[in-house]
Amino acid sequence: MTDAETLDRARLLFVGDTQGDRLAREVIQIAERAAKKAALWEEIADQREKELATLRAQRDELWEQLTPLKDAVLFARSQRRPMGIGQDFARAPTCVSIQLGAEYGRERDNTGFWIESDEIAHTDANSPNPCNRIALALIRLAYDVAEKVKPPR
Repeated sequence: MTDAETLDRARLLFVGDTQGDRLAREVIQIAERAAKKAALWEEIADQREKELATLRAQRDELWEQLTPLKDAVLFARSQRRPMGIGQDFARAPTCVSIQLGAEYGRERDNTGFWIESDEIAHTDANSPNPCNRIALALIRLAYDVAEKVKPPR
């Protein structure tokens, strides 16, 4: 027997005008309100769980997009030659440049951006040069993150 059936039977049982029946009807009303609240809380919990699942999926997708960047950085680090305690020069010269700029839409508060590099092609994901792979992964990551945080229309 479900809770609703139990409450229906109790409502039919306490139909008199005695003090005990009135008190029982009040308790039944309290139980009905509690059942409605419990159903509402369960619905809210289900919605939150769906939202969390969506956010987790988006997070996992972004982590997957970071993998080429992480691999390229690890490869670049592995190519370093140990030079002892003191190194001659801490930084190598720039090998790839990335340009970033604002791009305005039709509304004043709708500021977008562009990011690109003249030295990188879409085929550089498998380039032997780690700078090209890192730059391409950064550009792709920037656009993917921008797509995720775009305000809903």
